[in-house]
Amino acid sequence: MHRHGRSPESEADARDGHPHRPPLRPHEDGAQAARLAAAGQMTPDAALSLQRAAGNAAFVAVQRMPQQDNGEGPAEEKPMDGLSRLRRANARAEKRGQAAVTYGPGQSPFGPYTVNKGRGAGPYITSNKKTQYPGSEDLGTTYNELVQALDAEHEPMVAAAARGEALDEELLAGMSVTQKRAAAMLYGIMKESEERRFPGAGKAMRGALTKQGDAYHEAEEFDEDFPMAKEKGAQYYRDVLAGKKQLSDKARKNLEDMSSSSSDGEKSS
Repeated sequence: MHRHGRSPESEADARDGHPHRPPLRPHEDGAQAARLAAAGQMTPDAALSLQRAAGNAAFVAVQRMPQQDNGEGPAEEKPMDGLSRLRRANARAEKRGQAAVTYGPGQSPFGPYTVNKGRGAGPYITSNKKTQYPGSEDLGTTYNELVQALDAEHEPMVAAAARGEALDEELLAGMSVTQKRAAAMLYGIMKESEERRFPGAGKAMRGALTKQGDAYHEAEEFDEDFPMAKEKGAQYYRDVLAGKKQLSDKARKNLEDMSSSSSDGEKSS
């Protein structure tokens, strides 16, 4: 099957300066530096030096540092480490609970999918090209196949759809039937399956999908950002919470980068 967004040709385009994948990471952002300077946290020159040396992650960390009380409102929330974010997402999801599984047809903003009984805690999501996606290419059910079927700008749309946000209609209309099929299945997996395998996993998956929109983030990195894409991934998260295993660097970074807001929950079914 032809992979629409991650072919060797597209990666060659990136190295040659393709407009959608610039060859160099931007390390200077005057607007961000100005915001830091305005907050009284560092001078513009110091802010630019920090970004040149450490990239945007350093800006995020500094911007989240509590500010001194100046009468202008509460200080921003301190950043949380990956394990704390995972534990909090799990606890919040456990408290919300899960509705009973409804097997059969499911619907997403990208098109239909089918909810089947799985072997474990979560349902198994499938689709077909005979009745649901006529004209689509053959498509498997693994994360690797689904993620690689999409262009970089599509995965963040799946995350946004799960949050109930309005989608870019022009971008949606430009997706091929196979891409809509892959997006619908990822949506179904996130909403119907992964939250039941490990409560809170949907939020981590949305974070990993959002990362795929980064021009420098490869499709192959998805299962490193979101370990539940691998075999026994739900058990891995449980072992992490139990102190039996440690988060990998990429899994930890994905958790630290995801939204800390409790409002970043999945749209109600």
